[in-house]
Amino acid sequence: MDKETLIYRYFSNTLDQEGEALLNQMLETDAKFRDRFEFEKSLKKVIRHEKGASVKQKLKGFENEIPKNPIVSKPKNGFRNWSIAASIVLLIGLGWIGFNQFRGADDVELYDEHFRAYPNTVYAITRGDTDMSLEHKAFVAYESGDYESAIDYLEELKKGGQKGYIDFYVAQCHMNLGNTKTALTLFKKIMDSQKEFVAEAHWYAALAYLKEGDKKNATDYLEKLTAGFDYNRERATELLQKID
Repeated sequence: MDKETLIYRYFSNTLDQEGEALLNQMLETDAKFRDRFEFEKSLKKVIRHEKGASVKQKLKGFENEIPKNPIVSKPKNGFRNWSIAASIVLLIGLGWIGFNQFRGADDVELYDEHFRAYPNTVYAITRGDTDMSLEHKAFVAYESGDYESAIDYLEELKKGGQKGYIDFYVAQCHMNLGNTKTALTLFKKIMDSQKEFVAEAHWYAALAYLKEGDKKNATDYLEKLTAGFDYNRERATELLQKID
């Protein structure tokens, strides 16, 4: 897939798992591609802002057409006046929906800006490796972006004895599949019962809440992260400043 197609599919929400993995790799390794990607993201944000301002201006224009006292208007104009009033109510309702969508999109943009799948730091995979263990299969699938298979292998591996990292990487798979609620349950479990990946769980829980539009909980977890851990402290502080 060429770079232009990759960017187009990302912003049109048609990127598959393989494409997402390639996108993340390109963002990490290709500075020119990353600059182009950030430019497109900024342009999209400006367009959204302009659309929001345009809708708001139209609502004000319609509002000026409402008679101050439509009930006492002449009968022949009554239907028109009430039609305008009803239209305004509908437009205002739609306007609020639109503005909420814009706000939600801002949350998603912050999520997209800060979310990166956590790298495999627990199992080394080398080229030509003939290991066919569940652990090997799980992390080959994870690194290739086949998150559904990775979940299956990790859950099977868990039956053979608890490893501290399994819940964290299963949660990562769910984050990449868009299953933020399932991921949140696992991140909270890690915070409550494990020593491994506790700081990282705070960061990703905050991002999951942000994607869900829950800024309060996102803020809470970011503040806990900055207060108690070194992991991603600088990025967490930066993100806190961007959350309204």
